[in-house]
Amino acid sequence: MVEGGLLLLGAYVVGSIPSGYVLVRVFRGLDVREYGSHNVGAINVFRVGGVKLGVLTLLADIGKAMLVVLVAGAVMDQAWLVAGTALAVLLGHAYSVWFYLKERRFSEGKSVASSLGVLTALVVLGELPWPVAVIPLGVWGAGLLLPKLLTGRWWCISPATMAAIVAVPVVTLAGRPSVAYGLLSLLLCALVLARHKNNIRRLRAGTEPRLGACDR
Repeated sequence: MVEGGLLLLGAYVVGSIPSGYVLVRVFRGLDVREYGSHNVGAINVFRVGGVKLGVLTLLADIGKAMLVVLVAGAVMDQAWLVAGTALAVLLGHAYSVWFYLKERRFSEGKSVASSLGVLTALVVLGELPWPVAVIPLGVWGAGLLLPKLLTGRWWCISPATMAAIVAVPVVTLAGRPSVAYGLLSLLLCALVLARHKNNIRRLRAGTEPRLGACDR
């Protein structure tokens, strides 16, 4: 019980590490939250800090989630605890304790890249089939590329991301997973969609930045 609690706490703390914020602050001297979508994730880092920092942020956010879930799967044989650890790392990214301790507010972390890390780790562990990670990526790619192909212009990335996240529980539940991982897929989807509330507001207002744009 104590080990499980420490694992959950550790997952939350690791998930809370704001890699995008740190990278842009160190290499550009900027607060990434003041630009673009005000998010600390990879896409906004691409806009503000450039391709290299965006890629590093993406890899860091995927990697921290993968690491936590793989460790949990290696040391624990209880699906509920592994699923709980996965959810904890996502909550850490979405509600970073570091920002709260410093500013008494959370950042706009959406846990999208970390969700990919969680799903990939669960596929590696054999807890979920590979389509759970691959099909949402396909949905995301189609949602991103179709507007470009049809209109010649990039559109906002958030609709494609939300469509991909909705696909996660659909594909997961179709594979009839254990109750723990089925519930995790639903909670993952709900968390990411809830963290997109400001994107939805900006989409309705017509102020959501397009891919490749940076509102300074």
